[in-house]
Amino acid sequence: MVRKIFVVMLSLMLLLPIANVVKIENDIEQIENLKVNREKKEGKIAEYELHIPDNGDFNFKIYTRYNGIEKETPILQSIFKGIDVDNNASTGENGKDIKVSIIVLPYIDNVNGSLIFAISFALKVIRLGEEIKNGELELYFKGALSYNGMHNFVVGFYSPPNEELPRELREVITVVPYLLYDKDPEFYINVEPVFENGYSNLSAVLQYSNREKHKVIIDYLPAVDTLIKVSPNLALNSLSLAIERMAGAEETIRIRYYGNTNVSLTLEGIPQEMAFTIKFMESYFEYKASDEFNASLIIELLGMDICMKIEYLPRHLIAQLAGEGQIYIFVNQRKTRFILADNLEEPTMSLTIGNLSGEAILRWMVGSEGFIGIDGMKGLQAELKMNMNELHFRMFSCLKAEHFIIEWNISLAGYIEIDTDWEWLSYYSFNLTVDDVFGILIEAGFLRAQDYRVEWNTMPPSFITTGEIDFIGDIVFAIMFNGVWYYVFS
Repeated sequence: MVRKIFVVMLSLMLLLPIANVVKIENDIEQIENLKVNREKKEGKIAEYELHIPDNGDFNFKIYTRYNGIEKETPILQSIFKGIDVDNNASTGENGKDIKVSIIVLPYIDNVNGSLIFAISFALKVIRLGEEIKNGELELYFKGALSYNGMHNFVVGFYSPPNEELPRELREVITVVPYLLYDKDPEFYINVEPVFENGYSNLSAVLQYSNREKHKVIIDYLPAVDTLIKVSPNLALNSLSLAIERMAGAEETIRIRYYGNTNVSLTLEGIPQEMAFTIKFMESYFEYKASDEFNASLIIELLGMDICMKIEYLPRHLIAQLAGEGQIYIFVNQRKTRFILADNLEEPTMSLTIGNLSGEAILRWMVGSEGFIGIDGMKGLQAELKMNMNELHFRMFSCLKAEHFIIEWNISLAGYIEIDTDWEWLSYYSFNLTVDDVFGILIEAGFLRAQDYRVEWNTMPPSFITTGEIDFIGDIVFAIMFNGVWYYVFS
């Protein structure tokens, strides 16, 4: 269907003034055929919000915001005369800094016997001078079409400060609203920038509303020729993505979708082609793809203190929370590493699961009294970290056992109990401190236990042990009373 869209657009482009559609035929052709090797540039685009005035005016205009200077310019003036984005008559060509060409093409296509209505937008921006090359520029085309209801749209891009503004930028976006079908819209976004000095970061922006309001912001780090298909399903709370990178350079892409659900997806190490679907509800997350990818995906549910990271993308992953302190995990690839946290930069709580091919259930309650239980496949690696007020906790374990539980009660007459069904943990580390007064520290290369329990009294410090414990190599097993560590054995 995408190829048909481009062919129809090409016929309309021939009607525009030649001076303002320089090689526009090649622009459309290159969306599918361009194969250029490019250098990789690392970078980051800070999150930002659209600055378009929400005044309900959707006449055909070009909105620009350069280093804080905002303008709305009629589309014909933008095409034939250009735009002075910096209010400086001495910059650009004859005081004009950019020239814009825009095509809006609504049409009906026959796809597998069904009539499908679609709207295509072809935006081309040419920078006319060097003076605005490294400034901050937002440029959007806003308008409305009437066909079985109003279709309001905003199409454009954002170039962050201290990044090179492309000498030329070609952006083609197609919206398939499925007006006559019980299906949510699909969005096709292709961005092709032309830089003079390597590659820089850039964002594409699409806002569309008909029956529902959708907004998509795609950050390209750096920007290379890439085609992205975004398919939300509001009824199923799912989002499907298909990405084709038509250049040799590697890139990171962050996609922020705002609609019935607000979600941010960051993809690192993107292959030439990939497609996947994510489904998310309040306590359920699922990822499905047709293949495995040596790439990473960060998922942030905007407005909620929860984010996830998947390293080495599998074909299938499920994470389901069952109340506070319990999670079910399914992964079909041992190479995958799954991280659940309240914040990936400086988390106060995080859970990391790796080396899992199958199912696992983790249960926990962390405080001066608590427990951690793990039931799952042998070989599972699990790490749980918490830093809340004066409580600091970290546990890491590589299980050769299918069952493991540790329980504790840090008090003047407390206890700790460990059970692995007498199967080995190949490495185990447990560190819990409260107010730097009470604590538990266990570190062992290999450890196994059967109902092993340590009870203590603090006056004077003494320990009573029951059950069995065994270890290979070095081990540290200590309890803290009143800020002083006492060793059960080491």
